[in-house]
Amino acid sequence: MTEQDTSKEQSTRVRTIKDLANTPFKRAMLGVQLLSYVLIVGSPFIGSAIGRSLGLKAAQTGGLILGVFIAGEVLFYASLAFLGKEVVLLIRDKMKGWIKKLSRQKE
Repeated sequence: MTEQDTSKEQSTRVRTIKDLANTPFKRAMLGVQLLSYVLIVGSPFIGSAIGRSLGLKAAQTGGLILGVFIAGEVLFYASLAFLGKEVVLLIRDKMKGWIKKLSRQKE
């Protein structure tokens, strides 16, 4: 098999989360990455809930929201460094599948 055949076979292969998280460490890093998504997307809600429960002022709550967002970003890039290119390819393939499914539904 040539190098092109191998790369073509890898690009057409269906990637799954099971392939990505094949060791306990990678499973833990996948969990950290999922946590980072929650922190990034939910930072306004999480930060404001914590700020409200602690009775913080608006500026302090804003700082807390920023801190939660930054913590999510740090966790995301740290887990991405350990999981490597496979997670990026897995996410890309899933997004392509969703887009194709949506375009078929519109037709």
